[in-house]
Amino acid sequence: MIYRLFAFPDSPATGLLQALPDNYQCVALREGGDSLITGPGVVVVATPAELEAALVVRRQHSAIEIVTLTESETLSAAGEVVYAALAPTLPIAVITQALANAYAHAQLREEQERTKNHLARLTTEFQDLNAIGIRLSAERDTAKLLDLIVAKAREITYADAGSLYLVEPGDTGEPVLRFTIVQNDSIPTPFKGYGIEVSSSSIAGHVALSGQPLNLDDVYALPPGSPFAPDRTHDRQIGYRTKSMLVVPLKTPDGRVIGVLQLINCKRDRVQHFTSRDEIERDVRSFPARFEDLACSLASQAAVAVENNRLYSELQAAMARLEASQHSTIQAERLRALGEMAGGLANDFNNTLAAILGRAQLLLAQSADSEVQRQLRVIEQAALDGARTMRRMLEFSRTRGRRPFQPVDFNQVVTDAMELTRGQWREDAQARGIAYDVRIEKAPAAAVVGDRYELGEALTNVIVNALDAMPSGGRLTVRTTIDANHVVASVIDSGFGMTEATRAKIFEPFFTTKTDKGSGLGLSVTYGIVSRHGGTVDVESTAGEGTSVTICLPIAPEPPAPAKTTGVGSRILLIGEDPTDEVHVGGLLADALSAEGHHVVECADGDRALAVFDEQGFDLVITELETPGVSGWDVARIVKTARPETSVVLVTGWGDRVDIDAAKRRGVDLVVTKPFAVDEMVAITRRALSARRQSPSR
Repeated sequence: MIYRLFAFPDSPATGLLQALPDNYQCVALREGGDSLITGPGVVVVATPAELEAALVVRRQHSAIEIVTLTESETLSAAGEVVYAALAPTLPIAVITQALANAYAHAQLREEQERTKNHLARLTTEFQDLNAIGIRLSAERDTAKLLDLIVAKAREITYADAGSLYLVEPGDTGEPVLRFTIVQNDSIPTPFKGYGIEVSSSSIAGHVALSGQPLNLDDVYALPPGSPFAPDRTHDRQIGYRTKSMLVVPLKTPDGRVIGVLQLINCKRDRVQHFTSRDEIERDVRSFPARFEDLACSLASQAAVAVENNRLYSELQAAMARLEASQHSTIQAERLRALGEMAGGLANDFNNTLAAILGRAQLLLAQSADSEVQRQLRVIEQAALDGARTMRRMLEFSRTRGRRPFQPVDFNQVVTDAMELTRGQWREDAQARGIAYDVRIEKAPAAAVVGDRYELGEALTNVIVNALDAMPSGGRLTVRTTIDANHVVASVIDSGFGMTEATRAKIFEPFFTTKTDKGSGLGLSVTYGIVSRHGGTVDVESTAGEGTSVTICLPIAPEPPAPAKTTGVGSRILLIGEDPTDEVHVGGLLADALSAEGHHVVECADGDRALAVFDEQGFDLVITELETPGVSGWDVARIVKTARPETSVVLVTGWGDRVDIDAAKRRGVDLVVTKPFAVDEMVAITRRALSARRQSPSR
């Protein structure tokens, strides 16, 4: 065994040391103790000055022991800082054994220091991993989490570059490795997401399949028989050189591989940046085994964090869907309850309105006084408005389009709504000394399918709300645009906006923020109308910054070829009203239809009407739902059984609650809700007769 001894130049101990056996190698120290000392050793001193210098050496190199070799009592008294104090007169065998023991003790000191440093490094690494794990677990932004994983993995392994793949379902349903992030200290690296097959043909795919880490000294010089080959295309494109590579799987606690972490080019210190491929070839080292252990530990933590993040995102999405579903359910239930309440009143209320409307129209036909006619038209319009109010309440229980719709130019709906609200945003505003900056922007064509009057009501409600939100004036923009297969109408105001809590309730019936006016039905009605038209209503608002309400409706399909004009001379049977009744609307309708060139017969009794129908035959039957003798449903069934080609129109105060499909199955072609204007009914009659003539079965 070789024993390494150190002595100062011209030391009195030099002569004795030269007499030691050959395996005792003595190295001269420079003045002051400066020397290239590596590993354990024993410094032999003979004077106080040498002892002081030796103590300096030991403070610099812990694996050093000191032995004094002199008769001096002073040095002997320093035994507490030296391993041994020997007299030069001792037998050489004793001296050599003492020096051998001192050297063995120096080796122990070295091992102790190495163990201490190792434990300190392990403690630091454990603390670093723990801190990293806490950060990973706390990060809820997926992009930031993935970036943090790669950055911290590179930090603890001295990697110059790194990338991360996640296992995701591919287009065919098979899993793929999705390239999600790349980092490089030495050169800017463009990122382009792509997916690769999970197979051993690639390094990342091989690790994903095997679930085991892979530590490569040189990617360009792979071991013989490797199933994968390096792809140098990326290196050539960016002027880089991938040399050493550490690839570890991201495995969940249940053993599933959810990703692959690649660490590239281990540096000698963290701050190093490579400036050339030659520098990489020269300075890059292999990843030590302890770096592999660290990377695997971090990857395990990362897998848990990524999986938890995914589960958290899914939970958030599920909660959002549940909240939306609950909101829709609550909204639908409120609307249903209100609809049920309104439905209970609908028939009686509509019959009352029909009587008012009928009397007004009869008097209009009989009176030549212009002032009387003006007053009667006010009554007529009030009855029609009442009918629309009734339909508005019934809409709360209807969220699907059941009545036949017609093509509607939504730009015209905008024009009508702006004209209807002109008094509020112009005349009333001027009277109050305020001004509205009203801007109307229309798409070239904005056709939808629906009920023009209902859509106008929906838009008017939104415009009125927007104006109410700007009591001191402001800007109002009404815009129509075409977005894919939808017509989008936006009403934007610069008013006081609303809080999120208010926004969440604006579609609830009777909810209002207007303490002095408003029923709280406006936006509820808009919601019901737009929903029944297959559209959506979206509200964006910030308190103090205005509100934007967007109505999105399906665009109208191309219109069919125009139908041929309905002929005249049709035979029409009116059933359900007593011709002698002073509030007999049917008489007006009969006169109007007769003026169209039709032959009209009126019957108040259902049984009598069916007998007349059987005797004479008719092209069209218009029947009340509730008729003496038999119901309108029975009339429709009997008429269709006897003469399938005859059209049947059902008139009822329950019209908005009649299922159109069910009515058709029972023989009814069209359903009309009371009250109605005579000219409206004439138009419906034309449509019914036109449909009869165009039917391919006739």
